[in-house]
Amino acid sequence: MSTLKKLDGILEKCENGIVIVTGIVVCLIIFGNAILRYLFKLDFYGNEEIILFFAFWLYFTGSSIAAKKRTHINADMVSMFTKNIKIINSFHLIRDVINMLMTIIASVWSCQYVMWSASMGAKSPVFKLPMLISQIPIMLSFFIWTCYAVRDLYKSIGVIRNGAALEKEED
Repeated sequence: MSTLKKLDGILEKCENGIVIVTGIVVCLIIFGNAILRYLFKLDFYGNEEIILFFAFWLYFTGSSIAAKKRTHINADMVSMFTKNIKIINSFHLIRDVINMLMTIIASVWSCQYVMWSASMGAKSPVFKLPMLISQIPIMLSFFIWTCYAVRDLYKSIGVIRNGAALEKEED
């Protein structure tokens, strides 16, 4: 299990680095474009294309971090209607099964999409950069989400078996 924790730690450092670097780059490009436009009356043609490439990495890496920490959007209202822990845990199990199935489907779809795009040789319109640069983070994000969905399902099954309350993981 310590190997998984080490891999998870490495993945977390990589994800945090990607989010920090891409966030800074997006801000700098937008700021630089504003300076060029308003002070020097110059336009950085194609800046939106470059921002888009970095934004995809930023957004999808952030989504995998949210999946890990279970801070992504969640519409869990079962506890508002019942205090019965068995019912709440059963709904959590159902939620985690659905989540895992959806992430598997999204992972398969995104792999097929990336392979199709690679076979087509898709390029960006302005700088002719490979579109794979912005599509690979989609595939990676859904793969990582699937791993975390399996983890969450495993925990929910353990909670049902042990009859305990599902506790939010503190990272």
